[in-house]
Amino acid sequence: MTLLEILDTSVKIGLGALITGIFAYFNQKVNISASVTKENLLYNRNLLTNISKDVEEINHLILKMWAIFEFETKQTPIYKNKILDRLDPLRISLFNDFNLLSKNEGLLLLHGFTQQQENLRAYGELLGKFNSYTLFRNGAIDIETTKQYRTEILETRKGLYNSLNKAIPK
Repeated sequence: MTLLEILDTSVKIGLGALITGIFAYFNQKVNISASVTKENLLYNRNLLTNISKDVEEINHLILKMWAIFEFETKQTPIYKNKILDRLDPLRISLFNDFNLLSKNEGLLLLHGFTQQQENLRAYGELLGKFNSYTLFRNGAIDIETTKQYRTEILETRKGLYNSLNKAIPK
């Protein structure tokens, strides 16, 4: 083998290694970027799914309160003390579960889901109004207003879920 052939082979091997190294570097960079993106999408999906679970816990509780309240206010005469006694344990649970809404609002803001946070805030405020209504603080209690609260709660919940669904990465 001559010196020229050795140099020729060395240059070919070197260029091949250089090209392979460059492609490996860019391939690894793309793989890492895709992996990070996938992890972020999965994290956001899990975050929004967990928030919806917390909302459902509170929604179940508030609809239970609504059902008891509606049943008791249809009775004649209305016994406010009986209603308050039946709803008190649920109110305590609702009060304790409101920290879930606050926590989830913070998470939504932290991750840039401002529209979803505003919808969650509106939902929480509506639940607070309904809770005040069941304490007979607003004066007159009637079946239509009670039904309207249920409809409004379910519609606001639906809007919240639509907003969360739009934020879930596909």
